[in-house]
Amino acid sequence: MKDIVMEKEQKKLFEKFNDLSLGRRDITKHSSKDLPKYNYPVNNLVSAFHPSKMEVVVTKIVEENENTKSFWLKREDSEYLPPFKAGSYITLEVHTNGRIYKRPYTISSDTNSLKEYRITIQEEKNGIVSHYMCHECKENDKLTIYGPFGHFHYSLIRDSSDIICLAGGSGITGVRSMIVDLLRTKKVSSIELIYGTKTVNDILWKPEFDELAKKNKNFKVTYLLSEEKREDYPYGFINEDLLRNLNPEGKTFFVSGPVAMYQALNDVFVKMDIPNKFIRHEEFRESLETEDVETYELTIHQKGNVTVIPCKSNQTLVQSMEEGRFSAPVHCTVGICGYCRSKLISGTVKTDTSALRKKDVDLKYIHPCVTYPLSDIEIELP
Repeated sequence: MKDIVMEKEQKKLFEKFNDLSLGRRDITKHSSKDLPKYNYPVNNLVSAFHPSKMEVVVTKIVEENENTKSFWLKREDSEYLPPFKAGSYITLEVHTNGRIYKRPYTISSDTNSLKEYRITIQEEKNGIVSHYMCHECKENDKLTIYGPFGHFHYSLIRDSSDIICLAGGSGITGVRSMIVDLLRTKKVSSIELIYGTKTVNDILWKPEFDELAKKNKNFKVTYLLSEEKREDYPYGFINEDLLRNLNPEGKTFFVSGPVAMYQALNDVFVKMDIPNKFIRHEEFRESLETEDVETYELTIHQKGNVTVIPCKSNQTLVQSMEEGRFSAPVHCTVGICGYCRSKLISGTVKTDTSALRKKDVDLKYIHPCVTYPLSDIEIELP
């Protein structure tokens, strides 16, 4: 008897559910295909904190030294720019020579001043964007930026309360922002900065660093010159002896500078048995210089379109796209952010250091921003 009652109840539930399902199908069949135009509050927050891109105006330009300038950028459509972590970068888009170029530049301003970003640019040898910014960009010019992005920042959970910052040349930009932020928020116990430049005139923001050292007992700065001998400055490069004198055990290193500096310091860190978990790098990439340059064909598939442009063996695929007037999807240019991750359909390539996962490598994905062609190449862009 009990089983019969249960069977009847189940039948009623099934019929009720079936009627409900048929009703929903009828509503779906006659409903509009257009998505509802509701503006979700969370989407407003995302747009405010992470806009896809921003139009900015150059409000001020300051010459820091003979080959370095700082640029203040103000957003056109809003009073404030997105918040960022000290050490982050933005991607700057520049239109010059009939082409579009995108380059990352670290924000050198303070994290609590969001009405304007400051970026500091040192002119590079054969640097198209740095040459344009240092020689052609003027106040009130309009530019496009993306971001902020990056992983080069201090973390209370991950990093030691005692940190050592090793900066070389223009690598000081993000380190400067980080030091000011950490001293202001009192997140760390001590900061030691070793700042290497070629000459005294190349030192950026020396009065500011000296004043910070004077006001904060937990901050020390040492200026190291590599091409000028002065009695009051150490001479040479950051080496093992210098680092051992800093009592580095248990401290976190933040390293920012040219590739040659990274390569030299990596050997030093190995000798000193400093684990990678205590080392943070700001990534830089230098152009590949070679006398033997081959020209190949780059075939690009994107959104159903096919574009064919020339590519050179001494240029990354992104650089070839820029030269071919093809707008490349790129942010970091050092193979870290993954924004340009693309499928290699055919061809042979040489790839610099990249953050690709092993599975991506097995499936023939590449980061075009750090990939050089060794033959004709065919890729599918995101």
